[in-house]
Amino acid sequence: MKKISILILGLITILTPQKFVYAESSCSYSEQVEFNNLAANVQGTYEAVDIYNGKSINVDSEDEEEVDSYVRGLRISILNITDDIYIKLIDSNSKNERTYYYKDTNDGVLTFDVSDVFAVTEYTVEVYANKHSCAGELYRTFTFTTPRYNYYSAMDICKDNPGFYYCQEFVQSTEIGIDNFYNMLENYAKEEEQKQEEENKNLWDKIKDFYKEHTVAVNIGASVLVIVGVTSTVILVKKRRSRVL
Repeated sequence: MKKISILILGLITILTPQKFVYAESSCSYSEQVEFNNLAANVQGTYEAVDIYNGKSINVDSEDEEEVDSYVRGLRISILNITDDIYIKLIDSNSKNERTYYYKDTNDGVLTFDVSDVFAVTEYTVEVYANKHSCAGELYRTFTFTTPRYNYYSAMDICKDNPGFYYCQEFVQSTEIGIDNFYNMLENYAKEEEQKQEEENKNLWDKIKDFYKEHTVAVNIGASVLVIVGVTSTVILVKKRRSRVL
């Protein structure tokens, strides 16, 4: 099976306005400052990955051998979880709420793969204190959004239009119909063609402007090149004739 290349999505967190909690607390002011700092460091990121999906039959093989099967998905990571805090994670699609502690992470990084990526998903992260007298108190809430897989990206026509938004493998927008896709792609191709024509025109204009501004220098340079070329040719011809004689 041909291995699909991995598209890294920048590992950049897409954050919406976040909320820090300053309610009355059982902890001292210094302890609250500590938790606010820890909570502020928690971030959410994602990247596109191939996720193992078991075995499948290789239809291109004569003996129909079994091969490893993969699907495109997203790897979600929540960073900077410490033993002094824990988080609750809620996704907008399933509405599932899951709680994670430092023990559930790998050196403070919580990572999990999602293969059901056919809708844009907003994750809500709540950060709680996990020590002192204010353990269990909420200190921060923020959200980050992950894109959906765009099946149009697998179409052959997208190979010729990699810059078209709806030819990207993952997009943040909602799904569009196939007719709308082709109409938008046609407009995109026309705009790109016009841009290319404009760039070519601008290049030619720049060349003409350069010539106008440096006519004397260009003409002298061209003349020198012609003289050098003619002189070199004459010398070569004389050398060849002398060898013959």
